[in-house]
Amino acid sequence: MKQFRSYIYQSSADFTRAMLWEAKYIFRDKAVFFSFVIVAIAVSFIYTYLYSEETLQELPIGVVDEDNTAQSRQLLRMIDATSQTAIYSSYLNLTEAQKAFQQEKIRGIVAIPNGFSRDLQRGEQPTISVYADASYMLYYKQVLTATKVSATYLNAGVEVKRTSAQGKLPTQAHDEAMPVSAQVVSLYNPSLGYATFLIPIVLVIIFQTTILTAVGMLGGTMREGNKLKKIYPNSDSFWGALPIVMGKATTYLAFSMVILLIILGIIMPLFGIPVRSTILSTMVFMIPFILSIVFMGLCLLNFLHRREDAIMLIMYTSLPAVMLTSFSWPTVAMPEWLSVFSYIVPTTLGSKGFISITQMGAHLTTIMPYWMGMWALCLVYLVLATITKIGRASCRERV
Repeated sequence: MKQFRSYIYQSSADFTRAMLWEAKYIFRDKAVFFSFVIVAIAVSFIYTYLYSEETLQELPIGVVDEDNTAQSRQLLRMIDATSQTAIYSSYLNLTEAQKAFQQEKIRGIVAIPNGFSRDLQRGEQPTISVYADASYMLYYKQVLTATKVSATYLNAGVEVKRTSAQGKLPTQAHDEAMPVSAQVVSLYNPSLGYATFLIPIVLVIIFQTTILTAVGMLGGTMREGNKLKKIYPNSDSFWGALPIVMGKATTYLAFSMVILLIILGIIMPLFGIPVRSTILSTMVFMIPFILSIVFMGLCLLNFLHRREDAIMLIMYTSLPAVMLTSFSWPTVAMPEWLSVFSYIVPTTLGSKGFISITQMGAHLTTIMPYWMGMWALCLVYLVLATITKIGRASCRERV
């Protein structure tokens, strides 16, 4: 019993020392403080401000009207009236329009061929050509959507006039022209805003990158100065290293909670990014996510020798980590082994849960599988960080 009390006392002392030492050097090391605190807040602000317009509007396009009839001009007016596009200029031929496209004066071209009005009046299906940059999907989608919607309504209007001329009532003519009416309900992102889609994922990625950078840089500095053994003489056993690892993690958790509070309470509302759950429940959800990142960082740190090694590791792993979050490509469409592998990266579960709770208004109990999964990941990385710390200490002693 006496030995147990002695362990509790020593562990508490090591936990407190690790926590205070880490906090002290986060403030003392300007590079660490900048990369962890300032960058996290500044980048969150800049990204949110950058995409605060939500949707791309009035994309400049060029038109080539070879038909030059009332119907072709009406179609162009309808395209110009959409919120997606705005006609920048009209060109005599496609060559001129393509030159303007290559000079990036316009982002798309709508070409109406000769005979467009004639085919439309005959009830045939006239073809218009749409040229858009498919390598930039946002521009491509804007031009294509505006043209398709306008062409559909123009065709329906012509059909209504034709059937009305046959003696049918306007309502009957309209129903025959457009027999199916689809009502689209946009869930969770009614304005179809790009920022509402992008920012929550970016914020999660920012947390992972800045925390790993801070842990790596500060830990690398300690290794270069051989300070670890001097500060933590009891780190050569699992139970001795455990409170040290947990103390360090608690410091990063406290800093991260303050940063998260600024993001949720100030930055996101300032630019109109919705937070559909309470700030408290969001912060509770993020606790295992932040801890799992810190423990993963402390685990990887035990294989690094210098401060520069940590920075290089972040550089080489950041992009693969982003790809595995299903941000750019859904995990269900990945190879099965890669989909399973993605769950060892905290941002995979973290981004799914963060989006569900902030954008869908999900209750913590609804996303419990994500939350419990992150706690499991947190426990795994805690054990690995502690074990590798012991192994590192043993190697130093043998050397």
